[in-house]
Amino acid sequence: MKTKWLILLLTLSSIIIAEEFGINDKKITCVVTGEEIDKEESSKYREGMVYFCCGGCKMDFDESSQKFSKAANFQLVATGQYEQTGCPVTGKSAGHSHHTKKDVKKVEVDGLSVDLCCAGCLKKVNKSKDKFSMLFSDKAYDKGFSKKEVKAKEKSAKSKK
Repeated sequence: MKTKWLILLLTLSSIIIAEEFGINDKKITCVVTGEEIDKEESSKYREGMVYFCCGGCKMDFDESSQKFSKAANFQLVATGQYEQTGCPVTGKSAGHSHHTKKDVKKVEVDGLSVDLCCAGCLKKVNKSKDKFSMLFSDKAYDKGFSKKEVKAKEKSAKSKK
């Protein structure tokens, strides 16, 4: 009987975490193997949670997270824990210098839309042989993404559910 309650508790907590971060909305894959994730296998990373397909991948990541940083950075955005705040190429937002919001260009990488501040950045990204690495390396990530702040209204709405 205790085992059934434990399984129920783990299942419910996984569902709550999945809903909190929008994991059900997209197909999120393990940052180590690219396989479908098991929501119970996770590690803390950059003030967020990164998910894996199994305990072995979690151990590999915990031993050497730098090796998997691009995929982990991508997963943080894909799960809604982090959001884009600037161009990952320049770190600037739309409206900087002579560019306006209408100058913003979009590029899609593995099903995720990334905003670039101008046509010049779009050209650089399109020339790159590895767009994923260019946009989700630690350097680019620090320029263009930050932890998503949960607003007071969102918190109170979720607590009422």
